[in-house]
Amino acid sequence: LIPYYEALIERLKSGQEVKKPDMEDEKFFLCLNRAAAIRTPVWRRKFSSDVLNDSKLFEKKYQDKVVTVLAQYSPLCETGMTADDILRVHGIRTYSQTLEWKGRLVYRIGGGAEIDSSVNIYGTVINAQTLEHAEAVSVSGIRRIMLIENKANYESMEYRPDTLYVFCHGFFSPKELRFLESLTALAGTETEYLHWGDMDLGGIRIFLYNQRKLFPKLTPCRMDEAAYRAAVAGGAGVPLEKEKREKLQKLEAGSLEGLKNCILENGMEIEQEALLC
Repeated sequence: LIPYYEALIERLKSGQEVKKPDMEDEKFFLCLNRAAAIRTPVWRRKFSSDVLNDSKLFEKKYQDKVVTVLAQYSPLCETGMTADDILRVHGIRTYSQTLEWKGRLVYRIGGGAEIDSSVNIYGTVINAQTLEHAEAVSVSGIRRIMLIENKANYESMEYRPDTLYVFCHGFFSPKELRFLESLTALAGTETEYLHWGDMDLGGIRIFLYNQRKLFPKLTPCRMDEAAYRAAVAGGAGVPLEKEKREKLQKLEAGSLEGLKNCILENGMEIEQEALLC
């Protein structure tokens, strides 16, 4: 937050009348400073109660202001994150966070016994508290790790002994990243890393985030020009909004540059649920 406060000081020194934020609203600065210093995740209403002595005041009055500052100045933020995403990566839980996967992943909780999740052929779900204490132990036999952005598509994938499906849901939190990034050390060198998501601005951003933060070898699945054109021909397109077009034009899409250009040329985005297998 140092750059943010330096910017405020410069505005004041130059004689500007600073109304946003209200410089006399001490509670805003208390919320902002505490949000930037969280080390152990906390529920939003507990955060509000601890800082403001009111469990609902943060959400009602200060959340939007804090998120605006964090979105601009925090190195944890990525373009395209929702308010909930931003709060979550800073340790403020807004809902019950879970991690879901389907496949042969063995993990343990603390120093406990190993748990083989392959018996859950329809999927395994661990909650936030378990996630904080869990560590992956083995992915024996796994030759493909696939991140799937949307729940319906994830649910539709049938169990395969050689594949680990992970429900992506959006931007992974730091706790999820910590748990999942260990998979690269556990998996074989020939393991394939795939990401299947929406063919839209958000989907491209999430793919790039996961490639940068989690799996450097991550490649897109069913997100190429051919898949896009087939989806549009099948009537699956959603009109591209003007604001999204402008943001997409500025985005460095990496290996999804071809998809980006298709979206811009056709003016249509594709939501993953329209492509259920």
